Amino acid sequence: MTQTSDQQRAEIIRAGFWLVLGRAISEAELRDQLRAMEASDEGVFVLRLLSSPEFRLLRLAWLEGGDTERNPDDHEAGLRSLGSDEWFVDHAYRYFLGREPDAVGRASLLAALGEGQPRVVAVRAIALSEEFTSRYRELSPDGGFVPRDVQLCELANPAKWDNPDWIAVLRDLKVGGDHKLSMHRKSYEFTQLVFGLQRLGFLDDATRIVSVGAGHEAVLYWLANHAGQVVATDMYEGIWQTVGSLEGDAQVVEQPEEYAPFPYRRDRLTFLKMDGRHLTFADASFDVAYSLSSIEHFGGLDGARDAVDEMGRVVRPGGIVAIATEFLLDGPGYHEAFRRDEIHALFDRPGLRLVQPIDDRVWDRYQYAEVDLRRNPFQTPHMVVRDRDAVFTSVMVFLEKAKG
Repeated sequence: MTQTSDQQRAEIIRAGFWLVLGRAISEAELRDQLRAMEASDEGVFVLRLLSSPEFRLLRLAWLEGGDTERNPDDHEAGLRSLGSDEWFVDHAYRYFLGREPDAVGRASLLAALGEGQPRVVAVRAIALSEEFTSRYRELSPDGGFVPRDVQLCELANPAKWDNPDWIAVLRDLKVGGDHKLSMHRKSYEFTQLVFGLQRLGFLDDATRIVSVGAGHEAVLYWLANHAGQVVATDMYEGIWQTVGSLEGDAQVVEQPEEYAPFPYRRDRLTFLKMDGRHLTFADASFDVAYSLSSIEHFGGLDGARDAVDEMGRVVRPGGIVAIATEFLLDGPGYHEAFRRDEIHALFDRPGLRLVQPIDDRVWDRYQYAEVDLRRNPFQTPHMVVRDRDAVFTSVMVFLEKAKG
């Protein structure tokens, strides 16, 4: 390789950085790009630049009118250092559009530059043009899609706050803040329920849903606006009429609208006083049965298992049983939380199968601070909690009823 060819490659690389990335190349980058170009050509080099996260962020800033993190004067000076207007226009077309400029387009752009239009404006216009947008979509079909956590059967998972689709559900439910500092087990349970039902295809105007240990949770009213029928069941008595969110208030049976957090379709939602271990519905009456952090109050593992069996009974073959309950992470035991082995035994029921394995090691991956329920139960983030020596969190599962 001659010195001249090295110089030519270096000029191509420097020009490409100004044209595509809007900045000067560092010496280390130039060294690495020169090495890479030895085994490729100018087209591969340009493709690498157009496919880079840096270009995607620059173009996104142009698209949204945000900060490009480029000094406009330096950017313009760099583009003007590349050569004549003719050279600039020809290379801008080749780099961004992958073709030679047509006569009309070339003349128009040269005229605009001759009248004083900044080269930055010309590059931006080409990068946002319909033609480049179409080409860019072909170069990157997924549009810079960031991997998202979509696990359904799991312990309450902070990773969900990084999934924009999941967060969109949380915002629509209006059950909690979407900032990570606001994360809470209850908002996780509500959102994971809806997210899971959507992904499994069980949420439309024909869906029949029953909730066990329902209280007057906000998600009931949301479901009434998105499902065909929602029946909320609870004993509506005892301690839950006076503690927590007063979700056992019996008045909700007669006056459900008084507890609605937003307008809802009243004809779609019914509240009934009923024991979740002895549901009075016929077999296969619903498409979905769910319970959120209630079955642990039904009399230990045996009572919880009875509730799971009842939910399974009233769901049609192929239907879904969705359950959140308490999962013991540490400690000698707790009267309203289940150990790992108990959780797996609880959901291993005849006629029901998990739609996927339970990810019960979520909190092995995170460093966390436990919320002491006796000191301050309102502390956030509120994902892992402690009551004396017991440390626990929520577990969410989706089970499918056998079709045969």
